[in-house]
Amino acid sequence: MNEHEDIRKLLPLAAAGTISPADVRRVGEHLAHCEPCRLISEEFAALGSALRGLPTPQPPAELVARVRNLAESRLADRKARSREGAILAPLVAASWIVALVTWPVAQAAGRWVLTAWYVKGGGIGTALAFYSILGFLLACAAAIAVGRHAGAIGRVR
Repeated sequence: MNEHEDIRKLLPLAAAGTISPADVRRVGEHLAHCEPCRLISEEFAALGSALRGLPTPQPPAELVARVRNLAESRLADRKARSREGAILAPLVAASWIVALVTWPVAQAAGRWVLTAWYVKGGGIGTALAFYSILGFLLACAAAIAVGRHAGAIGRVR
């Protein structure tokens, strides 16, 4: 591609004012001695001027208000989820600590239950199973409570 074709590709961009200062200088030098390109450049400049003179369409005020309300609502929801996550992390950590601390108690209770019920072969595995089942049932109850609360405040539909 030669210099003339390169300049022709830059003419619309030059008319819009979106080229670098070095390209502006290159185009200006070329236009100083090339009549066909100068005419094309003047046409692009006139077109750009006419387009800038057109009125800019404005969205209806109702649409702007609805979009603003939606954006604010989503931002508030994101902040609420962020706060809930900040609260949930320590709760999860505390539940692990409680589980680790109460494991010896659950193990002793499991031995007592197994001894009282005469379960043959009942050992640490059975106690862990009972403890896990109890933890699962408590977690299900907590999930149901959280779900009902979220439904009550309108977060879950």
